Amino acid sequence: MSIVGDVPTALVASSSFVREGLTSFLNGTRFRVVAVDAGASEADGLAPTRSAPALILAALDDAHSIEAARTLRERYPDAKLVVFGRAEAPATLPKDLCFGAQAVLDRDIGRETLIKALDVVMSGVTVQSSGLFSWLLDRPKAPFAGTGERQQILVGSPADAAEADGAPCHPLSSRELNVLRCLADGASNKVIALKFDLAEATVKIHVKNILRKLKTQNRTQAAIWAREHGIYPR
Repeated sequence: MSIVGDVPTALVASSSFVREGLTSFLNGTRFRVVAVDAGASEADGLAPTRSAPALILAALDDAHSIEAARTLRERYPDAKLVVFGRAEAPATLPKDLCFGAQAVLDRDIGRETLIKALDVVMSGVTVQSSGLFSWLLDRPKAPFAGTGERQQILVGSPADAAEADGAPCHPLSSRELNVLRCLADGASNKVIALKFDLAEATVKIHVKNILRKLKTQNRTQAAIWAREHGIYPR
């Protein structure tokens, strides 16, 4: 079910650097932090909150953060779970949380890409970092939030994405790349048409081709793909 408007969010991270970074990323967005688990060494755990979280962001740094994420998952089963890990060390992530999560993202993800990814997650789509996803595919079969009828997209490096789905990335033309940069900046078809002196109908065709080649379903997913692949507005 898609969730619009304010999103009460719980953070789990033993590292103060990660907690402060996530909190900073979420400031000024609809993702309102209502609870923080600061780790056993700094606090007594998750502080009571009047708002049940609709979203749980878990940076799994150690055994405490893993258990805290599991506890939150059990306490709020309807909340969407986003797990952060490192592509270079995927085996440190617990498979039960990864397979039950709506998103598994590299913790080096940028702010704008993260917010877009969280918006996609709250719309009911699962999001996976391609580097981490390729590791998940090698794990023993288990129920996974991204399977079945739920829609899924990958974010990450082109090489990892190709390895994950077994198909090469489709190249974009120079014009399509320019249009994609505009999509990453949130530009409308009308703005893109004016910028490149094109008809809006032509822009629509370019956008359609971009979505097909990138195997994305909408402009938001294409924007996420662009930023994860280093394609930014000029």
